[in-house]
Amino acid sequence: MNKNNLRIATAIIVSGLGVFISYLINFLLTPYITDNIGIEAYGFVSLAKNFVNYAQIATIAITSFVVRYISVSYHERKMQEANEYYSTSVIACVALAGVIFISALLLITKIDLLLNVPQNLIFSVKLLFLIVFLNFVLTTATTPFTTAAYIKNRLDITGIIKIIAYLVDAGVMVILFINCTPNVWFVGMGSLAASVVTFICTYILSKKLVPELVFNKDFFSVSKLKNLVGNGIWNSLNSLGNELNSGLDLIISNLFLNGVATGQIAVVKTIGTMFSMLYEVVYQPFQPNLIKAYASGDVNIFINEQKKAMRICGYFSNVAFAGFVALGGLYYKLWLPSEDTKLLHMLTIVTVLGSVTAGVMRPIYYVYTLTLKNKLPCWITIAGGFLNVVSMYVLLKYTQMGVYAIVSTTTVIMLCINLFFNPVYAAYNLKISVKVYYKVIFKHLISAAIMVGGFIGIARVIRPSGWVGLIVSAIIMCISGLIIHVLIMCNMDEKLFLIKKITKRK
Repeated sequence: MNKNNLRIATAIIVSGLGVFISYLINFLLTPYITDNIGIEAYGFVSLAKNFVNYAQIATIAITSFVVRYISVSYHERKMQEANEYYSTSVIACVALAGVIFISALLLITKIDLLLNVPQNLIFSVKLLFLIVFLNFVLTTATTPFTTAAYIKNRLDITGIIKIIAYLVDAGVMVILFINCTPNVWFVGMGSLAASVVTFICTYILSKKLVPELVFNKDFFSVSKLKNLVGNGIWNSLNSLGNELNSGLDLIISNLFLNGVATGQIAVVKTIGTMFSMLYEVVYQPFQPNLIKAYASGDVNIFINEQKKAMRICGYFSNVAFAGFVALGGLYYKLWLPSEDTKLLHMLTIVTVLGSVTAGVMRPIYYVYTLTLKNKLPCWITIAGGFLNVVSMYVLLKYTQMGVYAIVSTTTVIMLCINLFFNPVYAAYNLKISVKVYYKVIFKHLISAAIMVGGFIGIARVIRPSGWVGLIVSAIIMCISGLIIHVLIMCNMDEKLFLIKKITKRK
């Protein structure tokens, strides 16, 4: 295994461990939190994070292209330019986050007028929102320092930092819940402590890996800021579309349904978030190689790297989705036995159905960032978002779909965009045939369908009834899913290469 592939594998394993720890924290603490403060109160945790997502729409105009511009300048050995982008991004991120935080204070004082907040939770919810927005400021300020790991392809180290942060998050919450009367804002304190640790470690890592990147306020460049914002503004608008597609779910549920329904959707979205984290963890280690391949100017090298990333990301998304279809019902029965587990299972399946395309599409999304061609994708996402909100309103008002109306519209719209727009436009920007992408996507969908059928069959044969049976079944599904995916996704030369590797090790 060459050095690059080893780094990718290490980063995926380390980051995957981080996702598992994050999942374990949610798994252990969510039942405790919902039992002690109620599922209605738990819904405000996700609502607070959603409000931060709305605030991030503004900061994305700066943060989304920081890594791209600094890394490309560094690889092209333009150190003065890299330092100008670096210093400009630091000043801009801190300044913008500060302005948004001050504005958020006004919103927080009137939060009970904006949302349906029970009288006994008003103070706790306001404190939760305050802490979550403080966390937002710190996270935004950390962004420029993450560039070093991308430049040196050391996302394995950032994975370790995330693991430490997750453990700090859990530790703070456990200490608070054990020693104090349970309160919803404790969740925010855990996240804030984790962000402090992440900021410190990321800053130190940046100084160690790329000491050539130096912050100097005199390096601030208006022209560099214009480049960042000029391209990043489209990603901000794209994020607005994404929020319209999924981020308004909880607000609409809070306003149109009831607290219990909001809490149920919050739990379902927690699982959806874990899926998204998994795809991001698997995809991120490929980014340094994709940046370098694109900077080389050789489109064939870039496409080969991209197809490799698509196949590997696709495996994880297919296994995760098919596994949850087969085992999700039992999972909820064991995890949240006091809740409506059948409803939660079905809502989750509908929510994560989009993951069938989301995982394999991650490397395609990156084309827009690298080619600076993100205007049309932005308008498509916004149009889809508005259609999503209108569809939700119509379905809630004129049908009896209830909570299903909240999650189904998002999934349908995102599936359509991923299948019929993104591959076509990415191929157009790279001046390649769209068949290059659709060949991979078509095989990926076949792999997903076979995995769903196969995993349901495995679950029926094993008939797991407890945690041990569920874990054993999941392991068997992961292994069988890998075999299915390799047989379908890899060509004959790649299969022969894998066979040789396996037989040599034996």
